[in-house]
Amino acid sequence: MRLFEFLILTAESLVGVVEATGDSDDGRQPIIIDTDLFSDVDDVGALAIANVLHNCGLADLRGIVLNTPSHYGALAASALCTYYGNDVPIAAFRLINNDTFFDSFYYLYGEYASKLAYHWPRKLDSAFSTPTPVELYRTILSSAKDKSIHIISIGFLTNLADLLKSEADHISPLSGLELAAQKVSELIIMGGEYPSGWEYNFGGIDPESTAHVVHHWPKSVNITYSGSELGGNIFSGQSLVQRLPPDSPVLSAYQWYVGRGSTLRPSWDPITTLYGVLGLDLPSKIGVRPMLEYGNESGYNSIVLANGSNVWINDTDITNQHWLRLVDGANYSMAALLDEFLSHDPSLKSCFRYDLLSENAKDMPMFVGNRGIRGKTGHVE
Repeated sequence: MRLFEFLILTAESLVGVVEATGDSDDGRQPIIIDTDLFSDVDDVGALAIANVLHNCGLADLRGIVLNTPSHYGALAASALCTYYGNDVPIAAFRLINNDTFFDSFYYLYGEYASKLAYHWPRKLDSAFSTPTPVELYRTILSSAKDKSIHIISIGFLTNLADLLKSEADHISPLSGLELAAQKVSELIIMGGEYPSGWEYNFGGIDPESTAHVVHHWPKSVNITYSGSELGGNIFSGQSLVQRLPPDSPVLSAYQWYVGRGSTLRPSWDPITTLYGVLGLDLPSKIGVRPMLEYGNESGYNSIVLANGSNVWINDTDITNQHWLRLVDGANYSMAALLDEFLSHDPSLKSCFRYDLLSENAKDMPMFVGNRGIRGKTGHVE
């Protein structure tokens, strides 16, 4: 593509972002998702949940930025959003390549991103026509209300580090650090292990960016960490075959990735996205009992630069950082709740809620919608 054509396409994309990111005054939580959609299929689950919450009036999905370089990631993200009826601004990671995933570690998991890109309709024609992640971040943040945006990071922290390092430009007179301090109300990160440990998002690819974000994030903005021990103990996707149509990109992606007749996966990114929109207050927002809580009252995360491992430092003076844990006994309830979102019919645009039908069924999230009531089995009664 010639440089002149690229600049025109990028400018048009950013104009569309400005038009699409007006402030939400209807109670929806504005979010930006920073995803490594390429390898593990839980990113598909996270984007499915974000789109469902967007359609149900609980989230305002302002943009998606990719932190892996394959152009199939941006195209697959567009295909998923298009499936749910949403035209969401997308920024492809730079430098862009045409890699496809190959599981060289377990030799078990399959590739799905290129298949989603080419077998489902999508609004985005080319990853090369998108703004850069920093451009999209700065555009969305500059037009947002103060302290309104939740950034949900479900991958590597390269883009966020680049945002914090960015200077004032034609998009905003503020630096990236100033934009984050002024416009973001919470950063939610799927990364690390708590209270201490090593995890791939932090240490697998870019530990330098991990350390920069964790150590230089504005102290006036909350950070919540969703660790590998949380989502790794909750398995969702089991009911997708029974509850989704064969042409669903969500079902297909899970089948392609997991293989061997299964769609069951750990729930790292879906749980992070659910919290990123709804927070801890699940009872008032979707009608289920509390399932998540903070694992600490104070302290802060510290990154060992050599390998990206994290250590929680106790400090009663620091109260803006927390890590999540599951409420006792909520594993099965959370898995069932996530499956409700993953299997939600995209044609249903109205809000829905999950009801506790009786005290005996308090652990069973139930779907209430136009098609009756569905329990964990997926049967409509």
